[in-house]
Amino acid sequence: MGRLFDAVASLTGICHLAGYEAQAAMELQAVATACGDGGACYDLPLVAGQAGVPWQWDGARLVRQLVDDLRDGVPAPAMAAGFHSAVARAVVEVADRVVSSGSLGSGAAGGRRPAVALSGGVFANALLLRLSLEALRARGYEVLRHRTVPPNDGGLALGQIVIGARS
Repeated sequence: MGRLFDAVASLTGICHLAGYEAQAAMELQAVATACGDGGACYDLPLVAGQAGVPWQWDGARLVRQLVDDLRDGVPAPAMAAGFHSAVARAVVEVADRVVSSGSLGSGAAGGRRPAVALSGGVFANALLLRLSLEALRARGYEVLRHRTVPPNDGGLALGQIVIGARS
């Protein structure tokens, strides 16, 4: 997901060369946040994957839509905001597909939707986290997220330290 953020940041002219980890994604987030709710509309659909991979996001379709908007002169903040919204909608689509597939068994107790955990470096992005939280909660999901340990490699490193200390 990080490389998709990098590609969109470059395509929109926001950041072509990152000098530090997640620079492009952070600058893309900052520009998107400045746009407010006036973002463009993009799709990041789930498509059937290859053997052993049930679904994957069609990033090429999203990039084609961004290129079309770039050619049409859509401002970078609107494209950045639209991209974040598309990713948040895609997160909800994954949760909905997992639930509807029945792979979780009979579902959550009391007829509630199951919990969704938002983890990984992409959820260090405050805008994406907020949009995903709002959309998932609106659909009735309980959302689990990091509060003390970072969602990115820092959290992974902490977990490795904990396990190493127990060995």
